[in-house]
Amino acid sequence: MSFFAELKRRNVVRVGIAYVIAAWLLLQLTDVLVELLGLPDTAGKLVVLLLIIGFVPALIFAWAFEMTPDGIKREKDVDRSQPIAKRTGRKLDLAIIGILVLGIGYLLADKFWLEDAPGPQAENVSAETSAITVPTLTQKTDSPPASPNSIAVLPFANRSNEKDDVFFTDGIHDDLLTQLAKINGLKVISRTSVMQYKGTQKTIPEIAAELGVSTILEGGIQRAGKRIRINAQLIDVANDQHLWAETFDREMTVENIFEIQSEITRHIVIAVRGELTEEEQLNLARVPTNNLKAYEAYLQALSISNRADYSRENYIEAEVWAKRSVELDPEFAQAWAMLVEIHAQATWIGYDTSPERFAMVKEALDNAIRFGPDLPETTAAKAEYQYRVEQNYRQSVETFKLAHRALPGDADILHKMAVAQRRAGDLEDAIASFELAIEIDPGHSRSPTTMIETLIYMGELERASKLIDKFVLRYPDARDLRASKVQVYMLQGDLESARLLLDSMAPWVSTQYFLTVTWLPLLERDYEKAIASWSIPEVVQTSGDRGFFAFGDVTKARIYRLMGNEDLAQAQANRAIESLTSLAPTNTYIDGFELSYLAEAYALLGETEKALTAAREAMDIIPEEKDMLFGSDISEKHAQVLGMIGRRDESLAEIERLLAHPTGFNRWELYLDPRWDFFRDDERFNALANPKNLMETRQ
Repeated sequence: MSFFAELKRRNVVRVGIAYVIAAWLLLQLTDVLVELLGLPDTAGKLVVLLLIIGFVPALIFAWAFEMTPDGIKREKDVDRSQPIAKRTGRKLDLAIIGILVLGIGYLLADKFWLEDAPGPQAENVSAETSAITVPTLTQKTDSPPASPNSIAVLPFANRSNEKDDVFFTDGIHDDLLTQLAKINGLKVISRTSVMQYKGTQKTIPEIAAELGVSTILEGGIQRAGKRIRINAQLIDVANDQHLWAETFDREMTVENIFEIQSEITRHIVIAVRGELTEEEQLNLARVPTNNLKAYEAYLQALSISNRADYSRENYIEAEVWAKRSVELDPEFAQAWAMLVEIHAQATWIGYDTSPERFAMVKEALDNAIRFGPDLPETTAAKAEYQYRVEQNYRQSVETFKLAHRALPGDADILHKMAVAQRRAGDLEDAIASFELAIEIDPGHSRSPTTMIETLIYMGELERASKLIDKFVLRYPDARDLRASKVQVYMLQGDLESARLLLDSMAPWVSTQYFLTVTWLPLLERDYEKAIASWSIPEVVQTSGDRGFFAFGDVTKARIYRLMGNEDLAQAQANRAIESLTSLAPTNTYIDGFELSYLAEAYALLGETEKALTAAREAMDIIPEEKDMLFGSDISEKHAQVLGMIGRRDESLAEIERLLAHPTGFNRWELYLDPRWDFFRDDERFNALANPKNLMETRQ
């Protein structure tokens, strides 16, 4: 008997076929269980390895043993006069048929039922990563009403459970939000507000109530080798019904990823608002890059730059990935647009103001315009350049408006436009833009905090105070809001309340904290505490940045003079002058602030002409007509320098003008601050600084 005939007689071939079919079915079941139970991707790989290892032993077992009515026996002990092998073969045939039926049933279910149904894994997205609980809006105090055409896209679950895939999952989520932000008539909650629900145990109705939306999208992403699987479901919150659900299982290509995003966007728009316009369909059909590695690097940069904190570390880290993206695809316009902001922030924050960095900003903008002239991201990049490099705030506002029309649901653009509007002098327009940004991004404290800061600059203290009380309940971790409340107390003359609130807070690195903790003891005339405040580690860290450089030295020089220690006062003033005159110019607004400190230091030493020259140069860099917000700060310092050097009439005229200015002096500030004590022998100054005149001025 031939070897192959012997294999057939001993049912080895049948066992091999049955093993292969059963292994395939087991792998499909494993794939479902890995996704359902959130098991690591290595679990599926382990099952594959065990099945491969087990194949050869199964064939050896079929060769060496036989199933008989009396149980399993060694093949050589079986009585071949009985038709045992044939009966066993028929049983194996039936088993193969049964396994095939199960396999066909699974394929049909996966095609016609599992893809259309939400599936248990989709229903439990919010429960999959429930380890983190983030403070959210307080429903009892200020839950926004649900808008009819509104949606919150919850953070996608990373079903691969690979740490390296987290950025990819977050990046796809960000990209989808950008797509949706382009749709007119659709309120899309911004990323920072929905990210707080990553891993939350809250129910869909609770989340919807806190964000004020009528629909919720949730889903997950799994990468396995060269394939990607994205499942998504759209939920109508009012009746807890699924408006749409689908699972996309595609080859891992950029085209497929964007096709999936466009398909999800299309279903959302149809369900929430109605059919897409022709222009919206064309926008969704765009593929920004065909290079998968470039797109992955862009997603990494996007994920980093979209972190909640405004810090240099985020921009430095994102820069590495954005540069890699354009190296892999030099025509990737969105990546170039991202680099415009990254490089511009380096000059604005002050950690790199070199000519080379300014050249990088211009190169990035030129490439964004070259490869994506009509992209909304390019328009926003132009506005960033006008704001941070050219400091042309009026033009920046107009360009941000164009970007806002193209991306009406982007809260970040609204926030940036509001910041530019307040500098351009459109103060109430800025407040309106902040309010709209808060509506789209209700879970993030950035816009509320900046809006409060703007109201304080405007002298709208009562208005700011009421909003702070409301916002503090909504954003319990927003310490800058509490610092703003301290400032409101100070500018209302209530130093006791200001001190109680400030002492209840732990120090943190922030401009708001820095300015508050160093200014309050001055108003209290506690000079020892005022000097000590400059040694707080968080204050030391902030005061080392360009824009605040030597500000501490000048302030301490003023304090030592108030304490009667003239030697220390002059030493600190000279130290400030030495530091400031050795700095290379940044060619930004930062130079204006540093020149104003230099003017004050010269005035302290009685160097009149140098003080006036520095003060006027500061005003040339940040004039009021160019920068409504900070131009008045520089003018206030000029008015003080005039008084310090004995030019009182000019100083008093400026003080009177700035008291009527929309962002000028506050009377309590003049009345309480001991740095104005040199003027208190002049009744004209005392009349202007009298807080009793405050109500008369506001009427």
